[in-house]
Amino acid sequence: MKTLSNWFMNKFSPALAKISNMKYLVALRDGMIITVPFTVFGSIFMIIGNLPINGWYDTIAPIQGILQAPVNVTFGILALIVAIGMSYQSAKANKIDPLTGTAVGAIAFLLCMLNKDFAIDPSTLGSGGMFTAIIVAIISSEIMRFFIKRNIVIKMPESVPPAVANSFASLIPGSAALLFFWLIRVVLNIQINDVIQAIFSPLVFGLNSFWGMEFMLFLTLMLWTLGIHGNNILGAVASPVYLQFLTSNINDVAAGKTPTHITADGFLNFGMNIGGTGAILGLVICMVFAKSKQYKQLGRLGLVPAVFQISEPIMFGFPVVLNPTLMIPFIAVPMILQGITYFLMKAGLIGMVVAQVPWTTPTLINGFLITGGDWRAPVWQLIQLVISIVAYWPFFKICDHQALEAERQSELAE
Repeated sequence: MKTLSNWFMNKFSPALAKISNMKYLVALRDGMIITVPFTVFGSIFMIIGNLPINGWYDTIAPIQGILQAPVNVTFGILALIVAIGMSYQSAKANKIDPLTGTAVGAIAFLLCMLNKDFAIDPSTLGSGGMFTAIIVAIISSEIMRFFIKRNIVIKMPESVPPAVANSFASLIPGSAALLFFWLIRVVLNIQINDVIQAIFSPLVFGLNSFWGMEFMLFLTLMLWTLGIHGNNILGAVASPVYLQFLTSNINDVAAGKTPTHITADGFLNFGMNIGGTGAILGLVICMVFAKSKQYKQLGRLGLVPAVFQISEPIMFGFPVVLNPTLMIPFIAVPMILQGITYFLMKAGLIGMVVAQVPWTTPTLINGFLITGGDWRAPVWQLIQLVISIVAYWPFFKICDHQALEAERQSELAE
């Protein structure tokens, strides 16, 4: 066991850490964050416009269009927002002027999304173009970096103001990036978005299925047990897909249809993220009733962060990381709870996710809000919390007993 642990720490863990710090993986993770305030803002109006109250639709009917406007704007241009965020982060990663890099990436994306008449079509700028936004931003940044690195730029005298000098310096690199996508989309008349969507369709299909969701969940939790932030590594890849599903659900609700995507962004608040990754709130509550001073004190310190979905104090303070005793419940509990949730939503016993809230929103509250006010959602989350406490308890007692014995031995030694 010690040999295996050393291999994880010295070989496997550094390799995964290196992957998680790859330039464009970091850019993807940080670039997607820009969508959060917009989707949360739009979700607020989505919730208000679709409260499950008798007579509510008739009451707000005169202002339904007004309430829907923020939803249409925020979710309707989600891919463009991603293009802006990814272009900015890619420019920073490649040490390109961020303003120029962002502008070039965003315009290149719009160029790629032109319709058959080569005109900008606002209907193409929603979540369906997110993968194109990501790829175009990366390629645009790399083309610009190629020219800048080789000093193929227009240089101005030092007396010229920096803003003007930067504009001229970016003329050749930026034009090259735009020219590249113009040739593909306009001259060759290739629908870039259709090609990219076809490439990523297996990933989209997989994450929309039960086994695909469970497999991604297993990998994320397994990486955490090895000390690797699984959400950072795999979440960056899965986030655009889940966000695309959420947008689809929101559009369905706005059109008076039933949502169809179970694994939409926010779905993991049912099981996986009960108090943070690994349904960690269940473990924290067990710690509050610990007999050992060590775990009782840590449980009290970690309770408030866990309520707000922050699991790191327990992950590394308990620790859960590299702890063979807790590995089984840490992986199994979220996967089982998430699996049950999948089928409950599929059967219509719990509403699907149709809104987004800040990730620090406490359990029960987030369940109620993201399902558009379905009271059954927080009830199920409460049941999940109880199940997680019961599941963690026997494993925690082993750790607590060991800590208690260590404390007794320490007292006797004194």
